[in-house]
Amino acid sequence: MIMSAARKCLFPLAVAVALGACTGEAPPGDAASGKEAAREAIWAKEQAVYAARRRADPQFYIDNASEQYVGWSPNWDAPEGLDLLRAGVSRVQGQVHEELSLEFEDIAVSGDAAVIYYSTHRTRLPTGEDVNQRFQVAHSWVREGDEWKLLGALGRTASPPYDREQARAEIWAKEQAIFAGRADGDLQYYVDNASEQYLGWPPGWATPSGIDQLRSGAAQMRGMDQEELTLELDGISFDGNTAISFFSTHRTRMPDGEAVDQRYENIHVWVYGNGQWRLLSSMGRPVT
Repeated sequence: MIMSAARKCLFPLAVAVALGACTGEAPPGDAASGKEAAREAIWAKEQAVYAARRRADPQFYIDNASEQYVGWSPNWDAPEGLDLLRAGVSRVQGQVHEELSLEFEDIAVSGDAAVIYYSTHRTRLPTGEDVNQRFQVAHSWVREGDEWKLLGALGRTASPPYDREQARAEIWAKEQAIFAGRADGDLQYYVDNASEQYLGWPPGWATPSGIDQLRSGAAQMRGMDQEELTLELDGISFDGNTAISFFSTHRTRMPDGEAVDQRYENIHVWVYGNGQWRLLSSMGRPVT
């Protein structure tokens, strides 16, 4: 059988449409509108969950969860089901002081399943204590009949694992201890608090050097204990697990006893890991 040109053109299109129908794939326009409808419905429920939480009423969360629900809160050691949520209803009664904001990030939708991602920022605990806590949350939803039900939940902290004011005090105490040891001809505290990836560029050095040269310098400094020097903190900034300290020094006596009048501006980069701050990088320049 010979097809006309028009029929030849239409035949592949008809086959493609038929195959799409057989595989259950929605046309792009329908998929986009379906995703937007799911987004609106689920995001409204998420906001309602936290509004109820502020009223110390977790029942809305429970009522909108699937019976197969499993969640893993940042404060839990392991995932738990609905029984733990139900048991906690009475424990939160009267705790109505939480202040928290939500920010939508994204959503993925496929058929009757969806995963929503959002961030939260809590500034007050349900008990009334002021905090500064940030979390990243992923919730898995499934459509059961005409209703979206929460099937899985996972949250992780996005806050630095340290108190900023305490970290500021700790870093400045370390800076002062480094120079106190140096005045006694002892750089061991400096070495002990430096990262294995340390790289520093003191004034007078032609190039930066690493932890091995710092260790060599510690041996050479022993017995040179006449340095006199004062420090002044100019500022410390934080971003995630990194801190940068800026400070000024005024040296009036060299380690060998020579009287001088030298001023320097310094920057130290610190990184936080395994519960402690370590010096990653340093640089100083003379003030002329």
